[in-house]
Amino acid sequence: MDPLFIEASDCTPLISFDPVNNSFEIRGISKPANVFEFYDPVLNWLDQYLESPNPKTILSIKLEYLNSASAKIINFIIKKLERALKQGKEASVLWHYSVHEPDMKELGENYAMMYNVPFEYKSYE
Repeated sequence: MDPLFIEASDCTPLISFDPVNNSFEIRGISKPANVFEFYDPVLNWLDQYLESPNPKTILSIKLEYLNSASAKIINFIIKKLERALKQGKEASVLWHYSVHEPDMKELGENYAMMYNVPFEYKSYE
């Protein structure tokens, strides 16, 4: 499966999903003008990947800011990871948050409570 790479912009995060190198990352700011237009290719790529996922998938999420529409999409993305778990694979989220933004850690904790996907939290300055 080909990797998915979307360069970050002022309003959209970097998306780097590379199954060959087992690297899955969402990083930056997420406030696209049209959240569905931006994230549809991401969701579609994940659906294809989860038909036959790697034995272990760790999704690294390091968002400095996300609007409410993006928060819903991140919710969908995390929910999709449960499919890997149901196939007997390992899947988890590495949730990065700024020590100056406790709301972002809380958001990650809220996602973790909603799904069976294990979360690890990593703070940064």
